[in-house]
Amino acid sequence: MKQENIFWIASCVPDGGAYAYTVPPEGKAECIKKIPMSSPMWLTYSDGRLWALLRAPFADSDESGVAAFDPRTGACTVPPMPTHGTVGCHMAIDHGDIYVANYVSGSLCRLPDGETVVHRGQGPDPVRQTGPHVHSVFFSPDKKYVLSCDLGLDTIFVYDRALKEVGRANVPAGHGVRHLVFSRVGDRVFAVNEMGSSITTFAWADGHLTAGETVSVLPDGYTGQNKASAIRLSPDGKQLYITNRGANTVARFAVSETGLTLLDHTDTRGEEARDFRLLSDGRHAVCTDQFSDKVVLYRVGDDGSLAFESEFPLPSPLAVEEMQLSEVTG
Repeated sequence: MKQENIFWIASCVPDGGAYAYTVPPEGKAECIKKIPMSSPMWLTYSDGRLWALLRAPFADSDESGVAAFDPRTGACTVPPMPTHGTVGCHMAIDHGDIYVANYVSGSLCRLPDGETVVHRGQGPDPVRQTGPHVHSVFFSPDKKYVLSCDLGLDTIFVYDRALKEVGRANVPAGHGVRHLVFSRVGDRVFAVNEMGSSITTFAWADGHLTAGETVSVLPDGYTGQNKASAIRLSPDGKQLYITNRGANTVARFAVSETGLTLLDHTDTRGEEARDFRLLSDGRHAVCTDQFSDKVVLYRVGDDGSLAFESEFPLPSPLAVEEMQLSEVTG
């Protein structure tokens, strides 16, 4: 019997929290639980706990914090641990190691021991790149390395798990790298560049990145302001999805050995599409429109195309996480 899953959305407002939704066959999401928390920026499920990266949970500080919650009862099982930085926006967890990207501080922190690396320098943009801005952190497929995207420095840093630098690689100057995904085989990295509205492809081999092509994620003829955001790879590894904030589209690319080919753009039906996730049922995708205070559900076709199915309101929705329904109701 196939296990039914649910998805969580982080509602990033002071009286927000993590909201759990089912996806019935007709595509109408139903909220089955809310865990109250203040301004969650990112959610990750690990070791039976829902971990939340909270923007500023401490009364006497603007420092960010990481806390854990029981997804069944909503109880806080690990009180907020400081991230040794401000505006923590992304995290990755494996075997008790929690790595956090602190955007404003330009730092990468490992919890629970608090080991912290602060990036130095600046990029060419006089407004958004006056200093480092660590935007995300990811494990390599073998979990041996930690990769960190720094928007302010146009650089992907590669560390070992003790946060000793192994190497680094750059995207085009001023493009502002944001997030990345590994290819299904694990020999390539696709990095989305927020400021350049582009994707840069890298070859990957045991901690080393080699830059390849950079392609635009914008619709043909679009000349307005835009910030690229989420990047997700389809389960079969053959398609990439990138959200555009400004053009308000989800760009879909075919992935081949020779490169990336733009397939189409789908309307996000709102402003500031912050996150996008293909659900494990293979039939649905979720897009969070932060400035429109709503979440959009798409039906995923056999060819990977997206078709609008339904939407529902939620204040300032950001990150999407998924887990089995039994982990919430069992």
